[in-house]
Amino acid sequence: MGLSSSQIAEFKENGHLTVEDVLTADEVQALAARADMIAAGEAEHVPESSIQLEPVFRKGEREVEDQVLSVRKLYNLAVYDPVMWEHVTHPRVVEIIAALLGTEDIKLYGDQLFMKASETGTAQPWHQDSASWRDILPMDLVSAWTAIDEATLNNGCLHFATGTHRWGMLRGPQLAPLLPDLDSGQWPSVPAPLKPGSISFHHSLVLHRSGANTSALRRRGYATHYMRATSYKDEAVTDAPKMPPFKQVQGQSFEGRV
Repeated sequence: MGLSSSQIAEFKENGHLTVEDVLTADEVQALAARADMIAAGEAEHVPESSIQLEPVFRKGEREVEDQVLSVRKLYNLAVYDPVMWEHVTHPRVVEIIAALLGTEDIKLYGDQLFMKASETGTAQPWHQDSASWRDILPMDLVSAWTAIDEATLNNGCLHFATGTHRWGMLRGPQLAPLLPDLDSGQWPSVPAPLKPGSISFHHSLVLHRSGANTSALRRRGYATHYMRATSYKDEAVTDAPKMPPFKQVQGQSFEGRV
C-alpha cells in the first residue's frame, strides 16, 4: 500500500490524492456500525459534546424522529473510542500519511465523522482546514477522508480546488473575492467520488467543499487529521478549536512541540 513517487508528486502538485480500496469490507462495516452507535447516543464513553445535529434539528425547525439520521457530524472520537483509534493507527493509512508528511513521527490533530443523511445533509462551502487550525504550524497537516458509504456527486462528495494549497491561508475577506472564480470554474476544481473503503488525502491548505445530499443515500465519511510530531502549537492564537491532548500515532514525540 506504499505510495509511488508519482503519487507523492501528484499530492504535492495538486494538494489532494485518492487511494482506492485501502480498507476491507469488514473494516468499513466496523466503522459504519460504530458511527451509528455513537450517533445514537449509545456510547457512554463518548461525550455528548462530540455529537452535532444538522442545523434544522438544532434550531427546532424539524423534529428529531431518528437520532442517527439527525446527526451532522461526530468529532473528537478517537481519543475516547478504541474502534476509531484502531482506524487512526491503521498500518495502511499511516504508511500513506508518513509518505505524504515525510516523517515517521506523527500525531493525530483530531477527527470528524460526517454523517450527511439523505435530504437533510447540508453543504459545506469552500474552506481550508488550516484556516480553522491556525494555531498549528507549519500549516502542513494531512487529512485522510475515508468513505464509509459510497460518496457521489448527488450525495455530497468532496470537491477540491486543485493546487490552492500553494495560495497560503485565506480567511473571510481574503477568500471572498476568489469565490466567484472557484464557483464558476475559472479556477479548476475536481470532484472526488469514492467507493466505500477508499480514501482521499488532502493538504490542510487546499480549498475544498461538499454539496448537500440530494439523494436517497447516506454519505458517511470519517476524516482523520494528522500532523508531524515536530509541529508547533502557537498558544497566542486563542480563537482556534479547543482540542483534546494530541495523541501519538507513531514514532517519537518532542519536548516543546505538539
